[in-house]
Amino acid sequence: MLRKENVHFRKTNKNTVVKRVREVYLRNDIPCLSTQCPKEPPCHEAVKVESSLLSAEQDYYLIPDYSVALRYVELLEQEELTHIIFTETILQRLQSEDKSRTYKSLRQVAKDPRRRSVVFSNEHCKETNVLREPEESIEHRDWRALVQTAAWYRRHLHGCANIILLSEEFNQEDVLRIDDTTGIKVMSLKEYLTQFWPRTAVLHELLTSLKEAILEEDLENKTQGSTTSKKASGGTGYQEYKPLSELEAGVKSERFFQGVMRVRANHRDQAFIRGDANIGEIVIVGSEHRNRAVHGDVVVVELLNKSSWVAPSTHISYNPEEVHAAAEDEEESSSGVRTREVKPTGRVVGIMSRNWQPYVATLQEGSEKEAGSFHLVLPLNPIIPKIRIRHHDAKVLANQRIVVRIDSWPVNSQYPNGHYVRSIGPAHDLDTEISAILIEHGISVSQTTQGFSEGSLKEMPINTPERPWVADPAELSRRRDLRNHIVFSIDPPNCQDIDDAISIKEIGNGQIEFGVHIADVSYFVKENSLTDLEARARGTTVYLSDRRFDMLPKVLSEQLCSLRHHVDRYAMSVMWTLDSEANVLTTWYGRSVIRSACEMEYEQAQGLLNGKDVVPGLDAKICKQLKPSVVLLAKTMRKVRARRMAKGGLELESSEVKFKFKEEGGGISDILPKQPLEVHQIIEEAMVMANGYVAQRIYQGFRESAMLRHHPPPIESHFKMLLRAAESRGFSIDTTSNLALANSLRECAAKSENDIEFVKLLKTMATMAMSEASYISSGSMEVSKYAHYGLALDFYTHFTSPIRRYADLVVHRQLMSCLLGSTPQTTDNSSDFLRNGLKMEQVAGHLNYKNRESKLAQKDSTELFQTLYVLQKTRNPAAVENGGNDPEAEDLPFIETGIVSEIRENGFFVFVPRFGIRGPVYLKEKSGEISIPLSALKQSSAGESDHLVTISGCEMDTDSMTQISVKVPPQALRAHASSPNVLSLVQFRLFDKVKVALRLKKSLAHRHTIYMTLIGLDHQATPAAVSGTGKIGSRTTTVAPMKSHSGRLFKKAGEQLQQDEVKRIAQQDPSLAPLLQRDLIQGIQEGQQQQQQQQQKKGGKNSRKQQQRVVDLEEVYYQSRPESSLYNLIESFDRFRIVESNESPSS
Repeated sequence: MLRKENVHFRKTNKNTVVKRVREVYLRNDIPCLSTQCPKEPPCHEAVKVESSLLSAEQDYYLIPDYSVALRYVELLEQEELTHIIFTETILQRLQSEDKSRTYKSLRQVAKDPRRRSVVFSNEHCKETNVLREPEESIEHRDWRALVQTAAWYRRHLHGCANIILLSEEFNQEDVLRIDDTTGIKVMSLKEYLTQFWPRTAVLHELLTSLKEAILEEDLENKTQGSTTSKKASGGTGYQEYKPLSELEAGVKSERFFQGVMRVRANHRDQAFIRGDANIGEIVIVGSEHRNRAVHGDVVVVELLNKSSWVAPSTHISYNPEEVHAAAEDEEESSSGVRTREVKPTGRVVGIMSRNWQPYVATLQEGSEKEAGSFHLVLPLNPIIPKIRIRHHDAKVLANQRIVVRIDSWPVNSQYPNGHYVRSIGPAHDLDTEISAILIEHGISVSQTTQGFSEGSLKEMPINTPERPWVADPAELSRRRDLRNHIVFSIDPPNCQDIDDAISIKEIGNGQIEFGVHIADVSYFVKENSLTDLEARARGTTVYLSDRRFDMLPKVLSEQLCSLRHHVDRYAMSVMWTLDSEANVLTTWYGRSVIRSACEMEYEQAQGLLNGKDVVPGLDAKICKQLKPSVVLLAKTMRKVRARRMAKGGLELESSEVKFKFKEEGGGISDILPKQPLEVHQIIEEAMVMANGYVAQRIYQGFRESAMLRHHPPPIESHFKMLLRAAESRGFSIDTTSNLALANSLRECAAKSENDIEFVKLLKTMATMAMSEASYISSGSMEVSKYAHYGLALDFYTHFTSPIRRYADLVVHRQLMSCLLGSTPQTTDNSSDFLRNGLKMEQVAGHLNYKNRESKLAQKDSTELFQTLYVLQKTRNPAAVENGGNDPEAEDLPFIETGIVSEIRENGFFVFVPRFGIRGPVYLKEKSGEISIPLSALKQSSAGESDHLVTISGCEMDTDSMTQISVKVPPQALRAHASSPNVLSLVQFRLFDKVKVALRLKKSLAHRHTIYMTLIGLDHQATPAAVSGTGKIGSRTTTVAPMKSHSGRLFKKAGEQLQQDEVKRIAQQDPSLAPLLQRDLIQGIQEGQQQQQQQQQKKGGKNSRKQQQRVVDLEEVYYQSRPESSLYNLIESFDRFRIVESNESPSS
């Protein structure tokens, strides 16, 4: 090792010259990081390598100089450009000149294993270190360092790869000072793209756009002159940022506060950061106080005087684009509910890091007609400000969705400066809007359009009609053979990527053998292979409403890894021996080979569970074979689920819908809400069980790096909306623990079983209050914090879906490592990867980001298709016949029943369960005028046109955001005195059912959005509550009404209700524990008898008594439909509940 000194002279702010000496230690063992290394062993094996290697298959490597790295970083980020050598020279200069954003971008490219790019420490390599000569500029010295690096690579690799130096300042003549220039070429970016990427229009368009942006920036710098000293110009009100040293000192002393700035999606004039525990949320009001910060930037905020503190807005925005994003805004806000509490306000005084990224935008209407090359574009996301771009022909951008990026935001500019990247298609074209969703959520081009690389596809096994894949006999001998077991899968219709299958059978002595079998993806995808690197980068399969984008090549996801029936498939299995109460006696983990007997759909499995002997789509023979297994599976999983629920497992709701598409002509024929089936819970419970056991096993072997799934307890303030909503119906919710919350929700459900929509909406509010579950590396936090709050499990992971989730693939490898006692057969230091806690933490963070963006993309896709459906329903045929330009053809009314889900100061939000749509209803207009349709004031049925008659001049009042009242003055009603049953006061409460007309607000720059106009209360939607009474000892109880078909189950059921059944019921619901078994049965019988007596009286004549017979418990399990099952009736809090009360209930 050789020590050298670099001497620098620098002029300070006080006009003095300071000598700086930096010691540099030169080494002879700096690795080339190329698989073409001729040394034995290769030089990179002698050191610990943190990145992927330059491939031997590449003919050339790229070395960008400072002019390219600084100003064309976006081009270097494109996935087409690979095998880039980023020199230490360039990265150090970017850091010294405070270009942290560019530096991080280049480091990110080097970290992406698909890019096969590296960072070479040329400043510490003895053969590539270059000293600065007297009077030599830093630019020329750095250029000589790059040339020296290029020459070294040529010599070191024995000329196996050419080196291309990318530069916008130097040319081929500038490399003549070295002895041998063979294989070293200097190219401008234009020359490089023309020669190597002549047909990739995206790259050429991006280069042109970047050059125009650079030209604009240079011209602006030249003409700025003395104006740079001004704090603001042109009335922008922006201030210069404080120096970094002052910002850091201010944050440390708590004079300033640092955080990620989030713009409220439904009120763009307000942004916020989360301060410390004492100050809470800091609100930033107006663009002036935001001071050029953009959503997602890490900012430093200074508090304003208390006199300017404000309460966050509690009204619905009148901007439809803002309302569209209201749900996401609730997720971002720390409060989780709108309140009138005054919060501190602040102003941005500095930016620690920018979050600028590609934005989908549309040219501002009319800009194409204006002269000049500068134009404003409106980002699709309304929380991003308008961006000023330069383009030579704005007409080609008119009515197009384009991608733009922000370059700078000068203090004297009202809008940020940016540049055009590319066009993705006409606005409101379906494929264009889908592409826009993918870009907004960072889903890579390779995953959505380009497929997998040629190198990755070469790694795939061959499976063609001519050469079908067959299992390797040697591999079969190493696996547990389960092909003689009855194995089956249960999935949605037309599922192609089948991850999981089930086997279950009785093995004597009251014991059960139960197995969960998961596709063995890790056998086909070797760690650090090209396919593995691509899958890691993608993170997850992305499911949209009408398409999906796979994480793995189709030969794996749909063929060899998918557990299709009647073919041999490799699997990773977890098998348990259970006793009659589903308690685990033994557990086995390992690799297996299975042959699935059937690919069942959920509806088919539910049919067998309901007692059918044959279900559509399956022949009688396979139904007869599978029915006992399905029923036994249901019986077993009910017991497992009941135990988990007794520990605090939550049953929450979501407004998931699916779309039914027309076979011909395109379009959406219907929106179908997801129909819950018991078989959904059964399969879910089986997967949860497998995930929980695997999590415990991998933690035993990987204490510091196990890939676990963590769900922290919710923030208490997030429950405010849920608590307020429950209180409006007289319920109290205990949120002190997951068990307390679960019991409270079940009690609400039991007392509201005649109002299913209320129960669903209440559970949906509880879901919204939850913290986000995330992947963690076990070494990153204490063991006590591993627990999964929602599932009530101490250890949890994702093991059951490796075809579509990369985390599961990591877990498979860790499990195999535990079982083998060492790491599985892998390449490129994979054992270090699995056991490196820091690397696992980085992978977990990446997967969390990909998982969240995938879910948001799915949500945006759902909203897009909901909008298209409303567009279809409201489109007037007259407008279609006239090309959509008939001004007289108004949209058709599309009336549906919805539920008031949230009250605001100027109206309320309505949720339409039928379509999963949530939208605003305004009672107060933007002008302040309060109005209501005549139809909302009529107690009886309103006329067809009454909703078109608006009564203005009303008064409005809101009560604790749970009720809103509209009072109509007498003079306003005189015009409608002839109308019968017209009210002067109408109230809307949370969970009221209302009739609304769904309408569409159309926009060019943004997506069309759904809003609603009020028709009136749905007077026919509220059923009368009915209850029967019975006595248990000295207690008076209310027994919720049963479904009529379940009556026979309770007759003489006392002696057949076994001890273990009663114990399990009491364990699931602790409130039933004090009740004696005999009293419990007596209460059920008395309640049923009273219900029958009421039905007989109501019918006016005695009904013939059914012949009594003994009910066998096993018969109930095996032959009854799930909703008729005695066990299921008692375990389901949505169907049956005994409620203790101190007073006798009213009749």
